[in-house]
Amino acid sequence: MPLGHRDIEATDAARRTYFSPPCTRVLYGDGTRPSRWHRLASVQIVGGEIFAVELVIPDLAGRSDTAFAIFHINSHQGQLRDLLRSLAGRRGTSSLVPDLEAALQPWALLFAGRPYTVAFLSSTERQLPRPLGARHVRSWSRAEQWLWLLASRTSPDDYPPDPDRADQLLGGTVVLSGDWRGLVTRDGAAFVGLRRDRGDHDPFLGYAQLYAHTTYLDAILLGMIQRSHIEAMVDEAARAFDADDMPRHLPKLEEQAARFRSIYWLRDASAHGSANDILTAYQSQHRLPERFDAVLAEIADLNRIVQTQEGQRVAAALGLLTVVGLPFGTAFGVLQIIGTNSLFYLMIGLLAASVTTVLLLLTRLGRLLIRELRRLE
Repeated sequence: MPLGHRDIEATDAARRTYFSPPCTRVLYGDGTRPSRWHRLASVQIVGGEIFAVELVIPDLAGRSDTAFAIFHINSHQGQLRDLLRSLAGRRGTSSLVPDLEAALQPWALLFAGRPYTVAFLSSTERQLPRPLGARHVRSWSRAEQWLWLLASRTSPDDYPPDPDRADQLLGGTVVLSGDWRGLVTRDGAAFVGLRRDRGDHDPFLGYAQLYAHTTYLDAILLGMIQRSHIEAMVDEAARAFDADDMPRHLPKLEEQAARFRSIYWLRDASAHGSANDILTAYQSQHRLPERFDAVLAEIADLNRIVQTQEGQRVAAALGLLTVVGLPFGTAFGVLQIIGTNSLFYLMIGLLAASVTTVLLLLTRLGRLLIRELRRLE
Protein backbone atom coordinates (compact mmCIF):
# COMPACT_ATOMS: atom_id res chain seq x y z
CA MET A 1 0.00 0.00 0.00
CA PRO A 2 1.70 3.22 -1.14
CA LEU A 3 1.50 5.34 2.00
CA GLY A 4 4.04 8.14 2.22
CA HIS A 5 5.14 11.33 3.92
CA ARG A 6 7.12 14.04 2.18
CA ASP A 7 10.05 12.37 0.41
CA ILE A 8 9.42 8.84 1.77
CA GLU A 9 6.97 6.37 0.26
CA ALA A 10 6.53 2.98 1.89
CA THR A 11 6.20 0.98 -1.30
CA ASP A 12 6.66 -2.76 -1.60
CA ALA A 13 10.24 -2.32 -2.80
CA ALA A 14 11.06 0.08 0.05
CA ARG A 15 9.68 -2.26 2.72
CA ARG A 16 11.63 -5.18 1.29
CA THR A 17 14.85 -3.27 1.96
CA TYR A 18 13.78 -2.71 5.58
CA PHE A 19 13.01 -6.35 6.46
CA SER A 20 15.12 -9.47 6.06
CA PRO A 21 14.45 -11.68 2.98
CA PRO A 22 12.74 -14.48 4.97
CA CYS A 23 10.50 -11.88 6.61
CA THR A 24 9.55 -10.23 3.31
CA ARG A 25 8.50 -13.59 1.86
CA VAL A 26 6.09 -14.08 4.78
CA LEU A 27 4.75 -10.50 4.77
CA TYR A 28 4.64 -9.75 1.04
CA GLY A 29 5.10 -13.07 -0.76
CA ASP A 30 7.45 -13.31 -3.72
CA GLY A 31 7.39 -12.61 -7.44
CA THR A 32 5.53 -15.81 -8.30
CA ARG A 33 3.14 -15.91 -5.35
CA PRO A 34 2.01 -12.58 -3.85
CA SER A 35 0.39 -12.71 -0.43
CA ARG A 36 -0.72 -9.13 0.20
CA TRP A 37 -3.28 -6.85 -1.42
CA HIS A 38 -4.67 -3.40 -0.57
CA ARG A 39 -7.58 -1.16 -1.49
CA LEU A 40 -7.91 2.54 -0.77
CA ALA A 41 -11.30 3.45 0.68
CA SER A 42 -13.30 6.19 2.32
CA VAL A 43 -15.72 4.52 4.71
CA GLN A 44 -17.16 6.51 7.62
CA ILE A 45 -17.42 4.60 10.89
CA VAL A 46 -18.22 5.54 14.46
CA GLY A 47 -15.20 7.48 15.71
CA GLY A 48 -13.28 7.84 12.47
CA GLU A 49 -12.80 6.96 8.82
CA ILE A 50 -11.35 3.83 7.20
CA PHE A 51 -9.04 5.11 4.48
CA ALA A 52 -7.47 1.80 3.39
CA VAL A 53 -7.84 -1.95 3.81
CA GLU A 54 -5.24 -4.70 3.38
CA LEU A 55 -5.55 -8.47 3.15
CA VAL A 56 -2.57 -10.68 4.02
CA ILE A 57 -2.53 -14.43 3.36
CA PRO A 58 0.21 -15.76 5.66
CA ASP A 59 0.31 -19.42 4.62
CA LEU A 60 2.59 -19.86 1.60
CA ALA A 61 1.71 -23.56 1.32
CA GLY A 62 -1.52 -22.83 -0.50
CA ARG A 63 -4.18 -22.28 2.19
CA SER A 64 -5.73 -19.21 0.59
CA ASP A 65 -9.12 -19.29 2.30
CA THR A 66 -8.03 -17.41 5.44
CA ALA A 67 -6.31 -14.04 5.66
CA PHE A 68 -5.52 -11.21 8.07
CA ALA A 69 -7.55 -8.07 7.43
CA ILE A 70 -5.88 -4.74 8.27
CA PHE A 71 -8.05 -1.62 8.54
CA HIS A 72 -6.26 1.76 8.46
CA ILE A 73 -8.32 4.36 10.30
CA ASN A 74 -8.03 8.09 10.90
CA SER A 75 -9.46 9.35 14.18
CA HIS A 76 -9.28 12.51 16.28
CA GLN A 77 -7.68 12.56 19.71
CA GLY A 78 -11.01 12.91 21.50
CA GLN A 79 -12.50 9.91 19.70
CA LEU A 80 -9.52 7.59 19.59
CA ARG A 81 -9.87 6.02 23.02
CA ASP A 82 -13.62 5.40 22.61
CA LEU A 83 -13.00 3.88 19.19
CA LEU A 84 -10.40 1.49 20.60
CA ARG A 85 -12.68 0.52 23.50
CA SER A 86 -15.53 -0.23 21.10
CA LEU A 87 -13.24 -2.39 18.93
CA ALA A 88 -12.22 -4.27 22.07
CA GLY A 89 -15.89 -4.85 23.00
CA ARG A 90 -15.70 -3.11 26.35
CA ARG A 91 -18.75 -2.59 28.55
CA GLY A 92 -21.21 0.01 27.31
CA THR A 93 -19.79 0.20 23.78
CA SER A 94 -22.02 -2.34 21.98
CA SER A 95 -23.93 0.39 20.14
CA LEU A 96 -20.71 2.11 19.09
CA VAL A 97 -18.92 -0.86 17.48
CA PRO A 98 -17.87 0.22 13.96
CA ASP A 99 -18.92 -1.87 10.98
CA LEU A 100 -15.51 -2.90 9.66
CA GLU A 101 -16.96 -5.48 7.28
CA ALA A 102 -18.52 -2.65 5.26
CA ALA A 103 -15.03 -1.76 4.02
CA LEU A 104 -14.39 -5.29 2.69
CA GLN A 105 -15.34 -6.69 -0.67
CA PRO A 106 -18.56 -8.76 -0.70
CA TRP A 107 -16.61 -12.02 -1.13
CA ALA A 108 -14.65 -11.43 2.11
CA LEU A 109 -16.27 -12.42 5.41
CA LEU A 110 -14.97 -11.13 8.74
CA PHE A 111 -14.69 -13.72 11.51
CA ALA A 112 -16.06 -12.73 14.89
CA GLY A 113 -13.42 -12.06 17.50
CA ARG A 114 -11.46 -9.38 19.29
CA PRO A 115 -9.19 -7.52 16.86
CA TYR A 116 -5.65 -6.47 17.63
CA THR A 117 -5.29 -2.68 17.48
CA VAL A 118 -2.30 -0.45 16.77
CA ALA A 119 -2.78 3.22 17.69
CA PHE A 120 -0.69 6.32 17.07
CA LEU A 121 -1.29 9.55 19.02
CA SER A 122 0.33 12.96 18.94
CA SER A 123 -0.82 16.36 20.16
CA THR A 124 -0.55 19.87 18.71
CA GLU A 125 -0.47 21.29 22.25
CA ARG A 126 2.75 22.15 24.04
CA GLN A 127 2.52 18.88 25.96
CA LEU A 128 0.23 15.89 25.97
CA PRO A 129 -3.02 16.60 27.85
CA ARG A 130 -3.78 14.42 30.81
CA PRO A 131 -6.23 11.66 29.82
CA LEU A 132 -9.74 12.48 31.02
CA GLY A 133 -10.88 10.21 33.80
CA ALA A 134 -7.56 8.40 34.02
CA ARG A 135 -6.67 7.21 37.50
CA HIS A 136 -3.32 8.60 38.41
CA VAL A 137 -0.43 6.18 38.88
CA ARG A 138 2.20 8.20 40.69
CA SER A 139 5.12 6.72 38.80
CA TRP A 140 3.59 7.15 35.32
CA SER A 141 4.13 10.18 33.13
CA ARG A 142 1.34 11.51 30.91
CA ALA A 143 2.83 9.72 27.93
CA GLU A 144 2.87 6.42 29.84
CA GLN A 145 -0.76 6.94 30.88
CA TRP A 146 -1.73 7.42 27.24
CA LEU A 147 0.35 4.43 26.17
CA TRP A 148 -1.40 2.16 28.66
CA LEU A 149 -4.92 3.42 27.90
CA LEU A 150 -4.48 3.12 24.12
CA ALA A 151 -2.61 -0.20 24.10
CA SER A 152 -4.93 -1.87 26.61
CA ARG A 153 -8.08 -0.26 25.07
CA THR A 154 -9.44 0.39 28.55
CA SER A 155 -10.82 3.10 30.78
CA PRO A 156 -10.41 3.34 34.57
CA ASP A 157 -13.85 1.72 34.92
CA ASP A 158 -12.80 -1.23 32.73
CA TYR A 159 -9.49 -1.91 34.41
CA PRO A 160 -8.04 0.41 37.05
CA PRO A 161 -4.26 -0.16 36.95
CA ASP A 162 -2.69 -1.43 40.15
CA PRO A 163 0.09 0.98 41.29
CA ASP A 164 2.01 -1.95 42.78
CA ARG A 165 2.16 -3.62 39.32
CA ALA A 166 2.73 -0.46 37.31
CA ASP A 167 6.17 -1.54 36.09
CA GLN A 168 4.83 -4.91 34.94
CA LEU A 169 1.97 -3.29 33.02
CA LEU A 170 4.52 -1.25 31.06
CA GLY A 171 6.83 -4.23 30.52
CA GLY A 172 6.25 -4.11 26.76
CA THR A 173 7.53 -0.56 26.37
CA VAL A 174 9.71 0.04 23.31
CA VAL A 175 12.01 3.10 23.33
CA LEU A 176 12.02 4.33 19.74
CA SER A 177 13.69 7.73 20.08
CA GLY A 178 13.55 10.88 22.13
CA ASP A 179 10.43 11.97 20.22
CA TRP A 180 8.15 8.97 20.75
CA ARG A 181 7.57 5.75 22.65
CA GLY A 182 5.73 2.52 21.99
CA LEU A 183 3.96 -0.04 24.19
CA VAL A 184 3.03 -3.56 23.09
CA THR A 185 0.48 -5.54 25.10
CA ARG A 186 -1.38 -8.79 24.48
CA ASP A 187 -4.33 -7.21 22.66
CA GLY A 188 -2.99 -3.91 21.35
CA ALA A 189 -0.05 -1.64 20.73
CA ALA A 190 0.25 2.14 21.01
CA PHE A 191 2.72 4.77 19.86
CA VAL A 192 2.71 8.23 21.44
CA GLY A 193 4.59 11.39 20.46
CA LEU A 194 6.43 12.94 23.39
CA ARG A 195 6.55 16.54 22.14
CA ARG A 196 4.37 19.01 20.27
CA ASP A 197 3.29 17.91 16.80
CA ARG A 198 3.72 20.75 14.27
CA GLY A 199 1.53 19.04 11.68
CA ASP A 200 2.75 18.93 8.09
CA HIS A 201 5.80 21.00 9.01
CA ASP A 202 6.92 18.65 11.78
CA PRO A 203 10.42 17.35 11.04
CA PHE A 204 9.75 13.84 12.36
CA LEU A 205 6.34 12.92 13.83
CA GLY A 206 4.80 12.69 10.36
CA TYR A 207 7.37 10.02 9.55
CA ALA A 208 6.64 8.35 12.88
CA GLN A 209 2.96 8.06 11.95
CA LEU A 210 3.99 6.55 8.61
CA TYR A 211 6.20 3.98 10.38
CA ALA A 212 3.30 3.05 12.68
CA HIS A 213 1.06 2.36 9.67
CA THR A 214 3.67 0.37 7.76
CA THR A 215 6.90 -1.18 9.03
CA TYR A 216 6.09 -1.29 12.75
CA LEU A 217 2.63 -2.63 11.99
CA ASP A 218 4.29 -5.31 9.82
CA ALA A 219 6.57 -6.34 12.71
CA ILE A 220 3.47 -6.94 14.85
CA LEU A 221 1.78 -8.70 11.93
CA LEU A 222 4.73 -11.10 11.72
CA GLY A 223 4.24 -11.91 15.40
CA MET A 224 0.51 -12.49 14.82
CA ILE A 225 1.31 -14.90 11.97
CA GLN A 226 3.72 -16.76 14.24
CA ARG A 227 1.10 -16.90 16.97
CA SER A 228 -1.55 -18.34 14.63
CA HIS A 229 0.81 -21.13 13.51
CA ILE A 230 1.85 -21.97 17.08
CA GLU A 231 -1.78 -22.13 18.19
CA ALA A 232 -2.53 -24.48 15.27
CA MET A 233 0.35 -26.75 16.33
CA VAL A 234 -0.82 -26.72 19.95
CA ASP A 235 -4.27 -27.81 18.77
CA GLU A 236 -2.81 -30.57 16.56
CA ALA A 237 -0.65 -31.86 19.42
CA ALA A 238 -3.63 -31.84 21.80
CA ARG A 239 -5.61 -34.02 19.35
CA ALA A 240 -2.82 -36.55 18.87
CA PHE A 241 -4.33 -39.12 21.25
CA ASP A 242 -7.71 -38.79 19.52
CA ALA A 243 -6.21 -39.56 16.11
CA ASP A 244 -7.16 -42.88 14.51
CA ASP A 245 -3.51 -43.64 13.81
CA MET A 246 -1.01 -41.78 16.01
CA PRO A 247 2.08 -43.10 14.14
CA ARG A 248 0.71 -41.43 11.00
CA HIS A 249 -0.46 -38.29 12.82
CA LEU A 250 2.94 -37.69 14.41
CA PRO A 251 5.00 -37.26 11.18
CA LYS A 252 2.47 -34.66 10.01
CA LEU A 253 2.92 -32.76 13.28
CA GLU A 254 6.72 -33.01 13.06
CA GLU A 255 6.65 -31.71 9.48
CA GLN A 256 4.42 -28.82 10.55
CA ALA A 257 6.83 -27.85 13.35
CA ALA A 258 9.89 -28.12 11.08
CA ARG A 259 8.22 -26.02 8.40
CA PHE A 260 7.21 -23.37 10.93
CA ARG A 261 10.72 -23.20 12.37
CA SER A 262 12.26 -22.90 8.90
CA ILE A 263 9.86 -20.33 7.39
CA TYR A 264 8.02 -18.42 10.12
CA TRP A 265 10.00 -18.61 13.36
CA LEU A 266 12.01 -15.44 12.77
CA ARG A 267 13.44 -13.83 15.90
CA ASP A 268 15.01 -10.92 13.97
CA ALA A 269 12.72 -9.25 11.46
CA SER A 270 15.12 -6.56 10.33
CA ALA A 271 18.58 -5.11 10.60
CA HIS A 272 16.91 -2.11 12.27
CA GLY A 273 16.58 -2.46 16.03
CA SER A 274 13.14 -0.90 16.49
CA ALA A 275 11.25 -3.49 14.43
CA ASN A 276 13.08 -6.29 16.25
CA ASP A 277 12.22 -4.75 19.63
CA ILE A 278 8.54 -4.53 18.66
CA LEU A 279 8.49 -8.13 17.42
CA THR A 280 10.28 -9.33 20.57
CA ALA A 281 7.80 -7.42 22.76
CA TYR A 282 4.85 -9.06 20.97
CA GLN A 283 6.41 -12.52 21.26
CA SER A 284 7.05 -11.93 24.95
CA GLN A 285 3.49 -10.73 25.63
CA HIS A 286 2.09 -13.93 24.10
CA ARG A 287 4.89 -16.16 25.45
CA LEU A 288 5.53 -17.46 21.94
CA PRO A 289 9.08 -18.82 22.61
CA GLU A 290 7.89 -20.77 25.66
CA ARG A 291 4.80 -22.07 23.84
CA PHE A 292 6.81 -23.20 20.81
CA ASP A 293 9.35 -24.94 23.07
CA ALA A 294 6.44 -26.65 24.84
CA VAL A 295 5.07 -27.85 21.47
CA LEU A 296 8.49 -29.25 20.52
CA ALA A 297 8.76 -31.00 23.90
CA GLU A 298 5.27 -32.46 23.46
CA ILE A 299 6.16 -33.73 19.98
CA ALA A 300 9.28 -35.35 21.45
CA ASP A 301 7.17 -37.01 24.16
CA LEU A 302 4.68 -38.27 21.56
CA ASN A 303 7.58 -39.60 19.51
CA ARG A 304 8.87 -41.57 22.51
CA ILE A 305 5.39 -42.94 23.16
CA VAL A 306 5.02 -44.06 19.53
CA GLN A 307 8.49 -45.66 19.52
CA THR A 308 7.71 -47.49 22.78
CA GLN A 309 4.39 -48.71 21.40
CA GLU A 310 6.05 -49.88 18.19
CA GLY A 311 8.66 -51.78 20.21
CA GLN A 312 5.96 -53.38 22.35
CA ARG A 313 3.93 -54.25 19.25
CA VAL A 314 6.94 -55.92 17.61
CA ALA A 315 7.77 -57.83 20.81
CA ALA A 316 4.16 -59.02 21.17
CA ALA A 317 4.03 -60.08 17.51
CA LEU A 318 7.29 -62.01 17.86
CA GLY A 319 5.93 -63.68 20.99
CA LEU A 320 2.79 -64.77 19.14
CA LEU A 321 4.86 -66.06 16.23
CA THR A 322 6.89 -68.09 18.70
CA VAL A 323 3.81 -69.51 20.40
CA VAL A 324 2.24 -70.43 17.05
CA GLY A 325 5.40 -71.52 15.26
CA LEU A 326 6.98 -73.68 17.97
CA PRO A 327 4.33 -76.52 17.98
CA PHE A 328 4.21 -76.69 14.18
CA GLY A 329 8.00 -76.63 13.89
CA THR A 330 8.25 -79.40 16.46
CA ALA A 331 5.61 -81.51 14.68
CA PHE A 332 7.29 -81.19 11.28
CA GLY A 333 10.67 -81.96 12.89
CA VAL A 334 9.33 -85.18 14.43
CA LEU A 335 7.81 -86.24 11.10
CA GLN A 336 11.12 -85.61 9.38
CA ILE A 337 13.04 -87.63 11.98
CA ILE A 338 10.81 -90.69 11.70
CA GLY A 339 11.02 -90.35 7.91
CA THR A 340 7.38 -90.81 7.06
CA ASN A 341 5.53 -89.30 4.12
CA SER A 342 2.14 -90.68 5.14
CA LEU A 343 -0.75 -88.26 4.85
CA PHE A 344 -2.28 -89.88 7.94
CA TYR A 345 0.73 -89.07 10.14
CA LEU A 346 0.94 -85.59 8.60
CA MET A 347 -2.67 -84.86 9.58
CA ILE A 348 -2.02 -86.22 13.08
CA GLY A 349 1.03 -83.93 13.41
CA LEU A 350 -0.94 -80.87 12.22
CA LEU A 351 -3.79 -81.67 14.61
CA ALA A 352 -1.39 -82.11 17.53
CA ALA A 353 0.37 -78.82 16.69
CA SER A 354 -2.97 -76.98 16.42
CA VAL A 355 -4.17 -78.32 19.78
CA THR A 356 -0.85 -77.41 21.41
CA THR A 357 -1.02 -73.88 19.94
CA VAL A 358 -4.55 -73.37 21.28
CA LEU A 359 -3.51 -74.64 24.71
CA LEU A 360 -0.50 -72.31 24.72
CA LEU A 361 -2.70 -69.35 23.75
CA LEU A 362 -5.02 -70.18 26.63
CA THR A 363 -2.17 -69.94 29.11
CA ARG A 364 -1.44 -66.75 30.99
CA LEU A 365 1.43 -65.88 28.64
CA GLY A 366 -0.68 -66.41 25.51
CA ARG A 367 -3.57 -64.33 26.83
CA LEU A 368 -1.12 -61.58 27.79
CA LEU A 369 0.34 -61.47 24.26
CA ILE A 370 -3.12 -61.29 22.66
CA ARG A 371 -4.28 -58.53 25.05
CA GLU A 372 -1.11 -56.55 24.37
CA LEU A 373 -1.62 -56.66 20.61
CA ARG A 374 -5.26 -55.62 20.98
CA ARG A 375 -4.34 -52.74 23.30
CA LEU A 376 -1.66 -51.44 20.96
CA GLU A 377 -4.05 -51.55 18.01
